[in-house]
Amino acid sequence: MNMNSTVRNLAFGAALLLSAVPFAAQAEDVAENLKGTGEVVITSGGGTWEAAQKKAFFDSFTRDTGIKVVLVPEDHAKLLASIKLGQPEADITGIPGGALKGWINKEAVEEIDYSFFADNTLAGMPEQMKNKYGVGALVSSAVVAFNTSKFPDASKQPKNWVDFYNVKDFPGKRALPKCEKMLDGALLEGALMGDGVSPDKLYPLDLDRGFKKLAEMKPNVGRWWVAGADAPQSLISGEVDIAAAYNGRIFKAKQEGAPVELSWDQSLLQLDFWVITKNSPNKENAAKFLAYISQARPQADFAEAISYGPVNNDAYKLLPKDMVSILPGSPELIERQVFQNYEWWNETAADGRTNWDVALERCVAMLSQ
Repeated sequence: MNMNSTVRNLAFGAALLLSAVPFAAQAEDVAENLKGTGEVVITSGGGTWEAAQKKAFFDSFTRDTGIKVVLVPEDHAKLLASIKLGQPEADITGIPGGALKGWINKEAVEEIDYSFFADNTLAGMPEQMKNKYGVGALVSSAVVAFNTSKFPDASKQPKNWVDFYNVKDFPGKRALPKCEKMLDGALLEGALMGDGVSPDKLYPLDLDRGFKKLAEMKPNVGRWWVAGADAPQSLISGEVDIAAAYNGRIFKAKQEGAPVELSWDQSLLQLDFWVITKNSPNKENAAKFLAYISQARPQADFAEAISYGPVNNDAYKLLPKDMVSILPGSPELIERQVFQNYEWWNETAADGRTNWDVALERCVAMLSQ
């Protein structure tokens, strides 16, 4: 089964679950095998992302298990370097689905110990969320977002990637993801659709065409972001007028009264994974953390806090119907979205490099010019 069909099944399977018998909303007693001592070190992207994780995952995990959560800033290049030295600076990090194969090839991740997961938790998680080396973190979308103060007329607001790259009709600075975030920030897919490539003809990605389009856009980029919080912040501050951004970040900023909006047209539907770093000093606590947050209640709390789709289908039964309708991959949105093709991103050449590795090298070279 290809990635496109698995994500479709995930979305529609979740929709079917909405009609099932309501899930018990009360919290269950935490299993004894999840309790412990010591700490687990996790990378965080800051901003509303970290706030949502703290509310849904970190605080309750420490309260219920006795294991302390320690946060460090997310910097995958730095983290990979520390793993290579045998001294990982974090036990857990989140990575885009298309990068997982590269981390496996680099021998940077441990196998997931699913023995800590309750049977009902595993039953609620679609198979693609239970990878040997990664646990599903969320279903998200990279979207075109903009400042409504700059574009107040609804009939003249940017709606898709073609508009994003049209600086004549939609003037202003742009925010785009920096190289290490190019996959989950839809850097290349956005550039190619902005250059007129039809969503159904997107893969295999034409790297030459994509990087040429990005090079043309460079003078109009006001912010190359690494942390997900940078995109909404740059819109709110007026540093940029249009941004490639994560849907949840924009949703939360809008909720808090910021003059921002997003369009779902041509948004990239994506899966992220949690991974445990190779030689993690707190490997068992890391496994306990992933088992805990994969339960329905924490997943529902996270979705409600930041508008990302849960990885446990039972979480949908705990969410208001109006909330489900704005989650990436929902039946109401799925026809307007583009499925990111992780199979292409993970293809490995004879030299052992994935398409992700090749694109990353080219991206760094482009930005250095």
